[in-house]
Amino acid sequence: MKLSNFEVKYLITFWILLFSTSINLEAQLPPQLWDFANTNTQMYFPDKLGVTEEFHIHTNHHFLRFNAKKLKLVQFRSNAPFERNRGMERLLSKTDFDILSMYLEYNGSRYKVIRDEANPSYLGEWVEGGKFFQRRFISGLKLEDGPLFKFGLEIASWADAFAFTLTYDENFMPEDEMKLIIEFELPQEQYNLSKKSKHELLVSSTNDLYWNVKSDQVDNSIKMGGGKIKIEAPLKNRMVSAIFSYVHPFQENGGIKVTATDRNSPFNNLKVKKDTILQATVVSLNDNMQSKFGMERTQLVLENTTNKVQFERLIFEKSETVKDITGCSIILRDKEGFPTGIPIQLSKNWHNNYYSKYMGPWIRGFTMVAIPPNKSVELEISRVSGYWGSLPAVSHSQLSLCAWGNKTATSHQLWEETAVGAFGESICYEPNGGLTKSMITDVRPLFVRSTDKNVAAPKMYDWTPNVGGGDFLRYYDMEGNLKQIKQMKVNYIRNCPNLSEVVYTGKTENDEADYKLTTHIIRSNDYLRAYYHVELTVNKTFEFSRLAISQFGSETYAFSHENNFGYGNEYGILLDIENERDKTGYSIKNIDAPGAAPWASMHNAENPMPDKYGTWANRGLVLREWKSIIDGELVKPQFSTFVHYSSKIKKNVTLIELNFPHDIKALNQGDVIDAVIELCILPNEPDSYYGDNENFKEFMKEAANTWKPMFREAYQNTQKLNIKKGKLVRRTPLMIDAEDDEVVVDISNGVGYVPVTISNISNYKKFRAIITKNGDFINLKDQEKFGNDYWQTDYNPESKTWEVTYSIPMDDNIEP
Repeated sequence: MKLSNFEVKYLITFWILLFSTSINLEAQLPPQLWDFANTNTQMYFPDKLGVTEEFHIHTNHHFLRFNAKKLKLVQFRSNAPFERNRGMERLLSKTDFDILSMYLEYNGSRYKVIRDEANPSYLGEWVEGGKFFQRRFISGLKLEDGPLFKFGLEIASWADAFAFTLTYDENFMPEDEMKLIIEFELPQEQYNLSKKSKHELLVSSTNDLYWNVKSDQVDNSIKMGGGKIKIEAPLKNRMVSAIFSYVHPFQENGGIKVTATDRNSPFNNLKVKKDTILQATVVSLNDNMQSKFGMERTQLVLENTTNKVQFERLIFEKSETVKDITGCSIILRDKEGFPTGIPIQLSKNWHNNYYSKYMGPWIRGFTMVAIPPNKSVELEISRVSGYWGSLPAVSHSQLSLCAWGNKTATSHQLWEETAVGAFGESICYEPNGGLTKSMITDVRPLFVRSTDKNVAAPKMYDWTPNVGGGDFLRYYDMEGNLKQIKQMKVNYIRNCPNLSEVVYTGKTENDEADYKLTTHIIRSNDYLRAYYHVELTVNKTFEFSRLAISQFGSETYAFSHENNFGYGNEYGILLDIENERDKTGYSIKNIDAPGAAPWASMHNAENPMPDKYGTWANRGLVLREWKSIIDGELVKPQFSTFVHYSSKIKKNVTLIELNFPHDIKALNQGDVIDAVIELCILPNEPDSYYGDNENFKEFMKEAANTWKPMFREAYQNTQKLNIKKGKLVRRTPLMIDAEDDEVVVDISNGVGYVPVTISNISNYKKFRAIITKNGDFINLKDQEKFGNDYWQTDYNPESKTWEVTYSIPMDDNIEP
């Protein structure tokens, strides 16, 4: 039924008002809940892996420099609020101190804990990392001229707290009395020590910031003298910790009572405990939900019975057995089920190949909240894996590699996993390139199953074949050496369940340019799409023999070869040829990418593992936006194909690149690379797709394994907008600023489900979003399953407003 504009607006406004204003404003949650949304913790390396000896931890309140090779804490800086966003160069001290020392004491003698010379370059395992919390573990420590015992060092940090824990890692316990000792010698020109109580010291910095220091056990000895902090524990405890916590001027920690109750039958009370070393309250989740299609719902009550604002660090944890761990969305909703936008860091591990104290499986969600005086707040921890409402949930998580593979000098660092649903990985990232020297590692198609009756895998809702990898701003110096982006830092904007947005920033190897990569993965029911905003700002002359703005797969990580290459734009196909791969190097280059939506297709893929997988996938890209400037002028983009020998599948494979014209070998100060690229992973057989998008299923009967799916994506999935109220902020993916908490927009053209983010909202559940498709009413509530589970809410701490993302169904026609 076609409605008039008046009828459309009336119906949608009525529905949205019914949906969004039925809750009285007095039921709004206290604003202090979002006080820590501006939290950011970053653990990074000052130089590329294989060269650096240090890692840094930079948070809102402190900056730590640790030399892993020498096992030395060389700097502790207490950051004033205005310093939290400063670059590394402005935080480094001119002097390297030796702040931390660790010992075993036996019969009056002290033996220092040092690195084992067998692998001195190993930087330790990156256990957890994200917006709120970082943890690293350095194993294989030993005693200098002492008993042959093994030790480990755990370094854990929130934005406002950190802990160093020395662990005794032998299976046996000596009968003799021994002590574990941690000592801190803080620079006396920067810090003063005083005794706060029998079990706690106070550290004050010269910039008038204060830190409490205690240990993990109240019976541990903590002393001060001669500018040193000394903490002792009996060896039988197996560990000793030095725990630092920032003293917030207007908030206190420890006065919130936390209770958690299962909202699904049988409605059990869940275990809640205080973890002294992690300095957090841990809520144990219980997996009480249907696999892939269910929702775990936990009532969370936070009660402040004091007369002061109290804050709490929270960890939502499930370990030992975890349903559908590859997909994990944890959302804090209010008691009516409205997503609040309180951010949660997602960290997980499913690896258990080798013993590690951090071996999987486990998932943990980290967050911080504050509660006003004498106030009780009820929230819901909503956890889904495969589906959020009736569509697959999107998630972006840090994936720990603890208990995976052998340790090398550059292994077991930051690895991130995105998933559409919980059917295995979708796209993985290795920002520091320690294992793969490639930003994109594993890439797996969505909703494909085996078409070979003799090969079971992939099964429905399970892992699919790996057609990775890929890279961005991959460059080689004038001698042909691969160079790397260094000082890679991560900023998590949003991580689930409709749309992810994670930003990676760094510098080129010799500081010529600043690097920025913004990644998105979206929720849909047809195939895997990801968006990449690639930016490079040149500060001084930057020379290279080769530069790929993007490359799919990668010269150091490639699993797939497609026999055909095609390219075109919104008007159709311009070239479709067989890939040549007789010799390595560029097979085709300087292909102009004209038009508003240039696209490239790698199709007719070979299955290199026919005994393992009964289907494979094709790849393609669309250049959605291009604003790259050289010498003050817009330069034209080009496509290339590059042949590389893949050690993964033991044959030559063809990679696809987005480039400048190949005669450009240098960029100068003021030059800019700015491109938005869409990556698509498509079924290569008409019968392998098992999803519920009937338009796509019908289209693939004729178009599978050709260039046509990429043409359809480029042409039909370029949205046309008629914004009647609001302001366009971002084209890909769509973001529209609300005016007076209202957006009115009509969208035409689209494929699958298109994410639309409404920003600049002053209230997370009282706003109007009037979205029509070709003038027709869209009933987004059709996506709901458990109630209010079809949109995503995020809080913007800079503007102190909310952002709400919907997945808009846009399929109309089968043919483009």
